[in-house]
Amino acid sequence: MWKLAFLLLAALFAVGFSVDTEGFVEMKANDQGVQTALKFAMDEYNKASRDIYFYTVVKVIRVQRKVGYKYILTVMIERTECIKDSMDAVCPVFTDPIWKMTYQCTFVVYNSVWFQRWMLLEKKCY
Repeated sequence: MWKLAFLLLAALFAVGFSVDTEGFVEMKANDQGVQTALKFAMDEYNKASRDIYFYTVVKVIRVQRKVGYKYILTVMIERTECIKDSMDAVCPVFTDPIWKMTYQCTFVVYNSVWFQRWMLLEKKCY
């Protein structure tokens, strides 16, 4: 019986400690650091994208931060009506199903305090 209790206790500890093993904390989307990280991630996404149109964040699903410098951003992005070479300030998203493109993306962004720059460590969109 004590072996079963020990196994149950060990399983509870394993589950409890696996929830946040890397020290990430949940953040609100309106946090200034989160907004800066989101802007950087989208700038990098748009630079790397072969699409002629800009993409923008339409929904923030989840944001996590570790020690103030590393962000994991899970967002929904959509194609806008703005072409990359344009300087339009307002870029509405396409509503026509033929042109509309929506992706869920996870960006891992790091702010290097020592080098005074942001880095996109990972990008996954589907």
